Amino acid sequence: PLVLQVKEARPSVLAPHLPDVGFEVPHEVHEGRRVVLGQKRMQVVSDILLGWTDVDGRPYQVRQFRNRKGSVDPAALTVEQVDDYGRMTGALLARAHSHSADPRLLAGYCGKSDELDAAVADFAVTYADRTEADHAELERAIKTGRVAAERG
Repeated sequence: PLVLQVKEARPSVLAPHLPDVGFEVPHEVHEGRRVVLGQKRMQVVSDILLGWTDVDGRPYQVRQFRNRKGSVDPAALTVEQVDDYGRMTGALLARAHSHSADPRLLAGYCGKSDELDAAVADFAVTYADRTEADHAELERAIKTGRVAAERG
């Protein structure tokens, strides 16, 4: 059966912060259109029923409903699977970003040296260290009763 999902398109929570980082706030007249154009830009194969509409003056996006969302439990992966999973998700992210800009521009920006690779790897290690430190702080807060938590 064909099921359409109609979802209210809310204003971007990031838009008010764009001037702080040197970007102009786009003035999109329809939030549903903004969402749909962003999805079409990022998706390799877009939903042919993807669109936008108004209901009682409120903006909505419309799409074909397909509940194909899956999840992976990282704790259940073997070492080899973690490596494969990381490579796959990285490739999918790169593919999505290559659809949001001219691939030649991205290739020129990345260059042919290992400089970007090293910078991304350094960022990943720093981010992992920050995550571990944050988790340790959370554990301390739970242990001292500063944060209520239910383990499970």
